[in-house]
Amino acid sequence: MADRNLDLVNALTELSRLKSAAENSTHILARLYASALEEWAGRLGMDRRKLSNMIP
Repeated sequence: MADRNLDLVNALTELSRLKSAAENSTHILARLYASALEEWAGRLGMDRRKLSNMIP
């Protein structure tokens, strides 16, 4: 359980940084964010949309 929580924290940290960069930058960063979101959702066994809604 602790590993899953740590993975979730790591995912939210990484995705938050990418989301912020992608909102104010190039198409490449937006694609990188989408790819990372998909990868983390798969790793965590979560719905992509649910994970996306958790990102500040």
